[in-house]
Amino acid sequence: MPLLEVKDLEVRYGRIKAVEHIDVAVEAGEVVVLIGANGAGKTTTMRAVSGLLAARQGSITFKGEDVTRLKGHRRVAKGISLVPEGRGIFPGMTVRENLEMGTYALKGKNPESEYDRVFELFPRLKERSTQLGGTMSGGEQQMLAIGRALMASPEVLLLDEPSMGLAPQFIRQIFSIIREINSQGTTVLLVEQNANQALAIADRACVLEAGRLTKTGTGKELLADNTIRDVYLGGG
Repeated sequence: MPLLEVKDLEVRYGRIKAVEHIDVAVEAGEVVVLIGANGAGKTTTMRAVSGLLAARQGSITFKGEDVTRLKGHRRVAKGISLVPEGRGIFPGMTVRENLEMGTYALKGKNPESEYDRVFELFPRLKERSTQLGGTMSGGEQQMLAIGRALMASPEVLLLDEPSMGLAPQFIRQIFSIIREINSQGTTVLLVEQNANQALAIADRACVLEAGRLTKTGTGKELLADNTIRDVYLGGG
């Protein structure tokens, strides 16, 4: 049984079908990547999995339990955390306060081990724990957004466009950290425009076009696929 399974997902904005008949299964310990052009339905799919958007049709199952109708905060408590597109940090709060916001689902557990893990992954956040989030660079804010999601001790981490708008050195660092998070046992579902980097770390990948799933395979298979290369990887 997959850790996370999406079956026949349909999400609408009014009368417009944003995604339809989407099937994605994520096994424990995997990195699964969704790639596609702008407007393909990647973020919509991710928001539906996290509970921020309601599914018009289909089901979302986590650890064998149907969570399709659960609110987003209840999915966090069960072990699904989202790092949204655009980061969504609290600019007027310190780094430490932003991280603390991620602990609400820990149900009375001492969060110190989670702080330790985040600060080990992101030493810069520890150095700047009293700095306001809004005064940090884009790359640092992305680190903070990922760190906040990890504070809930998720089994599945949903990452929506983590490299968007970042300088190349931060992009390399973010993907290195995603690999490290996964190696520590956290399953990752990743939406990413930077297909080269994403497929390089993917166990499996799915291509979305106009709200539909059109191709699946391992990361290596899609990297070697000429049709994928021409459209998403710049050719060559």
